[in-house]
Amino acid sequence: MADVDACDLSGIRYAVNATLHDNEASFAFDEKCKERGITVIHVVNLGKAAFLAVEKPKGYPFSEVVKKGSDDFRCSLGKYISQYGMFWQIPVPWVDEAIRHYSEESFPQLGIGAYIAAGYCANILANLTEGKEVKYFPKFYLSPLLEEI
Repeated sequence: MADVDACDLSGIRYAVNATLHDNEASFAFDEKCKERGITVIHVVNLGKAAFLAVEKPKGYPFSEVVKKGSDDFRCSLGKYISQYGMFWQIPVPWVDEAIRHYSEESFPQLGIGAYIAAGYCANILANLTEGKEVKYFPKFYLSPLLEEI
């Protein structure tokens, strides 16, 4: 998104951020949405899995997943998922393995992750518009293909 300030966000209640989250500019849209009271759904393709986080305008910022000067965004996100799982005693071994495997390169972006993410995103948007309960960040949705979580 070249110029976030040029976006007309009037009348928008929900937005989807499906950028690569690989630089500061990728979170500029979130800041504009936050200023305007818009809920943002973050969609991340993790190759054989999908991660989604719903950020309230006045809630905990999703950008906290990435620390300045840290790893690739997906590795930072993987570490967040792993630590969350350890805290709640819900281990996510495939994420730990992926972090080890991709620590020197990015998680792959496979088509299956995109399909899973799109399905979840549509469901979350429907629940939001119907006033149904959703998980808000720091909670999240994680759906791996053929893996137990």
